[in-house]
Amino acid sequence: MKESKDWDDIEVNKRSTDKVFFESTILQQISDSIDFIRDESKEILSELDYDGFEDLVVQEFGESTLDQLSDIADDLSQFKSEIFSSDDFPEFIKEYSLDAKRALNRDGDYIRRAQRRMIRLNSDELVDVYKTNIRVIELCDKAIEVNPSNAEAYYIKGRALMNLDKYPEAIEEFVSSLSIEDDDKVWIAIANSNTLNGDYDDAISIYQKILERDENSFDAIKGKALTYYAQGDFAKASEEFKKASSIGTLDDVSKEIWNECLEND
Repeated sequence: MKESKDWDDIEVNKRSTDKVFFESTILQQISDSIDFIRDESKEILSELDYDGFEDLVVQEFGESTLDQLSDIADDLSQFKSEIFSSDDFPEFIKEYSLDAKRALNRDGDYIRRAQRRMIRLNSDELVDVYKTNIRVIELCDKAIEVNPSNAEAYYIKGRALMNLDKYPEAIEEFVSSLSIEDDDKVWIAIANSNTLNGDYDDAISIYQKILERDENSFDAIKGKALTYYAQGDFAKASEEFKKASSIGTLDDVSKEIWNECLEND
């Protein structure tokens, strides 16, 4: 074991089993953090079922394999983030890391990872819904920290909050997204949140404003139909479902609700 008095002495650490100690508290914290990340990385990678990879070639990597690798990378990122957010970690290192992420447009990477998880939520894959949505929110928060003007980050965070039945909080995120970029999909999300939260009049008002700009907005028309259904106005709901079906294809759930409206009209 070797003891170092300054940064240049790190060159004496030629053996992988050696541990370097610094007089500088900051340098020692950095060294310890690197060691921690390395050790945790080894532990996570050791959990991989390498037998399952033996018969695979790169061209045959399936969606589940990519998801597994993505999750491992995500776990490593979380460990690193926990270290960087620690009160004991030097502030100038945290700021340097944030500046580097801005320069590399890392907010886009966080958003892509969040989107991937949202896709998995909507697939037939068995996932922990609560845990996955929480992770999506965390990834969006990281993107926002790097780039507060990333409209998509607020939008995806809002969708994850909707999945957790946190509609007022979701609407706040959607409004933040709209303050950066006007997008009908975000207005639709706000209206949908209002419907799910029981604020039917607000929802109808928003759908109507969207339709004033685009009278053939399938999502707005279907949204109105579902809102009228939630209100118990089956006649209006059926009318809107009919309009929507003439523009696009209704999903199975909407078709069942439409049939119920026709039976009760």
